Amino acid sequence: MPEVWLRTNRRALALGLVVPAVLCALGLAAAAYGIAREQSAWAIGFYGILGAGSGFLVAMFIYWMRLPRLAYARGELLVYLDSAQPVRVPIDVVECFFLGQGDSNLPKLAGREPETQNVIVRLAEAATEWKHRDVKPAFGHWCEGYITIRGAWCEPITPDLMRHLNARLGAILRERKAARQEAAS
Repeated sequence: MPEVWLRTNRRALALGLVVPAVLCALGLAAAAYGIAREQSAWAIGFYGILGAGSGFLVAMFIYWMRLPRLAYARGELLVYLDSAQPVRVPIDVVECFFLGQGDSNLPKLAGREPETQNVIVRLAEAATEWKHRDVKPAFGHWCEGYITIRGAWCEPITPDLMRHLNARLGAILRERKAARQEAAS
């Protein structure tokens, strides 16, 4: 089981969950009412499809709420910036995490694009195979050995969170170095 380092923005996903949940409940209730009142098969089918389709969206939102943005498992940093399958970056090429600020990729407010705090992951310069990846632009950017995770789509980014990320990374890198030295002895 991966160790979650940075969670997704559950508040935004919970807000997006409201309309599908209401439609699911209404659709299924209307279908049940239609069955009880012996309405036409078309009406019952329509309400059933509305309820089931909305239920599928509810399930997807709940699934997305469970996915992290960053996690750690067995020597790899798992980066979730595109799909349910993470990009697995060897932890040994991760140098540090730092706080950034940039565009949020959200709709403009008062003619200006809102800015957000971002988590930036710096990868080792020598790790040329990890310089660039195509990711979903709304979630982040990966270029020149830097992974930018947009703060709009993850848990609130605080100085304590950044200290925790760097402390955890440092502890894992020290453990791995000690294990390699012990194996070499």
